[in-house]
Formats: sequence, structure tokens, C-alpha cells
Amino acid sequence: MSDSKLSKSGKNREFQKRLIAVITVFIFSFIVLLSVISFIQLFRNPEFTNRTKINREKIVRIPPIRGKIFSSDGNILADNKTIFNVYINPKELSSNFQDRQKSLFYLANVLNYNYSDIEKILSSKAKQKGDVLISENISFSNYIKIKENIEKLQGVIIKEDSVRHYPFKNTLSHALGYIGPIDSNEYAVKKQLGYIQLDVIGKNGIEKEYESELRGKEGRKVFIVDARMVIQEEDYSKEITAQSGSEVVLTIDLFLQKTIEETLADRTGTILVMKPHNGEILAMTSYPNFDPNIYVMENEENYEKKRMIELDTKDTPLINRNIQTLYPPASVFKIVTVTAILNENLISPYKQFYCGGFYQLNNQIFGCWIRPGAHGFQNLEDALANSCDVYFYNAALIVGIDRISKYAVDYGFGQPLGVDIPYEKSGLIPSVKWKKEQNQNWHHGDTLNSVIGQGDVKVTPLQLANLLSVVCNKGKSYKPRFIKEIRSSTDGSTIKKYDRELLTDMKINQNVFYEVEKYLRSVVIVGTGKWAFWGNDLKFVGKTGTAEIGMSNKKMTHSLFAGYGPIDYPPEERIVVVTLVENDNNEYLKYSARLSNLVFNSWYKKESFKESAKRFGFPILDSYK
Repeated sequence: MSDSKLSKSGKNREFQKRLIAVITVFIFSFIVLLSVISFIQLFRNPEFTNRTKINREKIVRIPPIRGKIFSSDGNILADNKTIFNVYINPKELSSNFQDRQKSLFYLANVLNYNYSDIEKILSSKAKQKGDVLISENISFSNYIKIKENIEKLQGVIIKEDSVRHYPFKNTLSHALGYIGPIDSNEYAVKKQLGYIQLDVIGKNGIEKEYESELRGKEGRKVFIVDARMVIQEEDYSKEITAQSGSEVVLTIDLFLQKTIEETLADRTGTILVMKPHNGEILAMTSYPNFDPNIYVMENEENYEKKRMIELDTKDTPLINRNIQTLYPPASVFKIVTVTAILNENLISPYKQFYCGGFYQLNNQIFGCWIRPGAHGFQNLEDALANSCDVYFYNAALIVGIDRISKYAVDYGFGQPLGVDIPYEKSGLIPSVKWKKEQNQNWHHGDTLNSVIGQGDVKVTPLQLANLLSVVCNKGKSYKPRFIKEIRSSTDGSTIKKYDRELLTDMKINQNVFYEVEKYLRSVVIVGTGKWAFWGNDLKFVGKTGTAEIGMSNKKMTHSLFAGYGPIDYPPEERIVVVTLVENDNNEYLKYSARLSNLVFNSWYKKESFKESAKRFGFPILDSYK
């Protein structure tokens, strides 16, 4: 046999060996595959059958309807309205690119979006679990267009959502607060209570303070869907009905609230009205204010409005000046010193000090507000009525700063009063001990500044209302509050009724407070407030104040008034009014005592601001800026 034939025969044998090896591997692989399939069919089929059933069960969370907020006179201050929102669940979009693109193009056309805009939204929310919001509050016509084609739009979901609505817009905005999407810090605290990352939550005011009462309890619906996520049926046995939040009834009187907002108008400042008998806040306004509706829905218009508010660091519209801004109390603080003088018997109320328009302490000159004029000889009642600084300079050095500071703290200054909305500030009452803590020495000049409510003394308008409440109640005050009761949203029954809670109890002779009240009456009859209350036949008492802010040629003044009455009415029928206008600079139309007189008159005569202004000859303008 030739070499060529041997070579060819060898190659054939090698090929046959390789072919047998390939066939053997193929047969072995086939046997293994068949074994695995048989194992799955025989032993794991129940597991995959159950898993298929679970995958076909779709749970839809039903958020609760937030409880309404009412005024004491039955007006709805915060309720809910139904809107239509479009969502996309990225996991439920078709895996076929052409079908996916077709659905998104149709949706973009209906909503007047660019296709790329929807893709950008989905991309930006890639890490978000669940449904992605595409468009809020769509028109009813667009809702119908999408609804009619929903079975062809795989992954597209359209929901009827209930959103917060504030029908009176800016009215009472600081007290009501607002709601917004839950942030990461809030979610970390609230997730154990059932909150999810798509929830909204109270951010400020009543909405925040009473979040647990207003929120309600979520429900759910369970649907059986096919492989394309098309609903086949609803499993009613697993349905849980959502429970609406409770209704919150405030102490606010809406007529008075609107009246004080019209009275303050566009003057930067506050007006606060409270019942000293029980601490109920009847009305509270702070200007500038805001519309809480802009925090409800995330759209371009609302975003721009929120951005402008955040950039406004001068007027700070979100700040509630009644509890979050600290002011020098000015001459209103003299009530504290009068109380100390009368109770300690260190100075006879009939003792006179001479006011020549200034007081000299060593080489320093401390002027009286009347300078270059002079008050002449003043006793205690004269000094409070005329707000004579020089009298109080003399008295303060006899009484001493520590006594004055003690009475101030007893009156409730330098500490939060516990009002039922968040972010209340404490204020500051300086003392020798406090100054040492600042590594500084206390000087007599500090005492002279403090006694007239200047220097380091800082208070909130709410604390001034509490001060007048203590005098009105002859030693007692009650925790200020906005809540009257919590009611069931189902049948309107009362869940919890709020009663007065003792806050301050100055255990001193009640005759001291009657004497203080007599002096405060002199303020509005013959003193610094007489022209403001001229022509009002009701008997009110109060104290004016002019707080100096800034230094030298940049010095500005705030106008203050705090009072109560009518003093011949039963205690439960009296009200306290505190008015503060920033940077009034002695302008007639910004004088707080005059504004307070209008508020008193509106409440007791049941007249609007315009009616009261006409009665007292007060100009009505479009703007007081």
C-alpha cells in the first residue's frame, strides 16, 4: 500500500473519532437538558405556578383624603379637590421598542409635550420606585383621550388624585401652613408609619402640627392582571377602604381675619387678636404673606413663584412675624417695670422724677423720646401714660435689672409660650448673669436701655399679647392656641375638644394689676394713644411703643401697640390686640395704635375695615408703602 493511501485512511479514522465524540457530547447534553426540564416539570412546577400567580396580582395603593380645616364660624379654610394626573410605570412599559415608542409618542401628542421631554422625566426618575408622575392636573378632554386608549398604552396610568386646596389663598397662610412632597429626612422618620416616598406631608403651620390628625389612613385595591398588565378582574376580598383624615376646627374667626388683613394691608408687620380668657387666637396676620396653593402641585408656574419667595431675603414672606421674628418691645416693656415698682414697694407711685428731655449717666446722654421737648415732673401713672423714658431711667436704677428681668420672665418673656404651630422663638431677657455668660460685664447703661425695651431685650408679638393677657386676667394667662376641636370626617362627631390650659400664674396682689390697668387706661385717654382712640366710646386700655432699629443715620423705627378691652365687659368677652408695623418712621398711616383702634371697632361693632375706617376718618388707599 502506498504512502498516500495510508495517509488518507488515517485521516478518515481521525474524522470518524471526532464525529463520534461530537455526537456523544450532543447526546449527553441532550440527556442532561431533558433531565433538567423533567426535574423542573416534576418538582419545581408548583413553585413557578405560585410565582406566576403572585406576578399577576397588582396592588394599587389608595391614599387617604386629607381632613378639612375649618374656621370657628364654619368656613372651610383648607379642603381637597379632584384632579387628573398621568403616570408611567417604567417596569410596565412594553419591552418592544417600537410599541414603547408608539405609546410615548401618543402621550406626548395629547399632553403637548416633546417626546424627548417624557424620556428625560423617566431618565431623571430612574432610581424612583413605582409610578413616575408625568403631568399633573390635565384637562378633562385630555383625560378622556388617554382613558379611551389606555389598553393600548402599556405602562401608562391615569389617576384621579385628591389634592390640597386653600380657597382663600393668602388668607391666614402663616397659621395654616402648607403641604409638600415628603423629603428624605421626613421619610426616614415617617416610613414606619406607612408613608412612602411619593407622599405629601404638612410642612408648616397647622398642616404640620396636626399632620397625624389630618392625614387619615391609606387603603388599597387588588387587581388580577395578565402578562401585559391588563386588568382582568378585581379581588374585592383583599380591598381595604381608605379612611379620611379628621376635621380640624380652628379658633379663627374668618370675618375678623379678613378684617385685620385689610387693616394691615401691605404694611410690613403683624396684627394679632387673642381672647385672654382662654388663649384662643381669633385672628393672626403677618405681611408679606404667600399663597399655600403654590406648594401643592409641581408645575413651572408654581416653581417660579416658590423660587421668587426663596430669593426674597428682605421681606421673607414665609416668616410668621408673630412668632418667628424677634423685636425690641420698646415702651410696651415698661408695663413690666411698673409691675415691679408697684409690687416691690421700692418707689412710691406718687414719687415724681423730673424729665428735661434727657438723662445723663456719667458722660453718656440717654434721651427721652420727647426730646428736644420735656415732660417735666412725672409720677408713675404720668410716666406710663406719656411713655416718659427719663422717669423709667431713674426708676430702673432703684429697682435693679435683676428684679426687672425676673418680672419679665414671670410674665412669659424669654421662653416659648407653646402655641400649637411650629418654629416659635424664645426671645431674650438680658440680666447680669446672662451678660457674664457672654464674658461681658453689666453696666448701668445696659439697665437704662433694657428698661425702655431696647438694647438686648427681644420679644415676639405673641409674647406681648401674653403680657397684656396676664394684666387683663389679673395675674394669669392661658396657652395661646389655634385649635378648638377635632371632629370625625365621617359623621362630624367631636373626637377631642380643647380647653384652656394655664400658662402663667403670677402670684402677686391682684390690686397691682388693677393699678396697672388704670395706668394703661390713661395711655388711651390722655397719653400717647389718645388721638388713636379719639371718638371710640368703648373702654380700651393699652400701651404704645416705638422701637429703634439700626444705628446713627440708618436708624429706623417700628410702631407698636398692645392693648385689651373693653374693660367694662365680662372677662370672657374681652380681646387683646397687638399691632406692629415695621419701619414706620413716624408715618401717620403706619401708626399701630390707630390700626388697633380699627380692629377693636370692627370686632365689637361688626364692621368691615372700610366701614371702621370711614367711621374714624382713616384714609383707604390701594397701597400704604
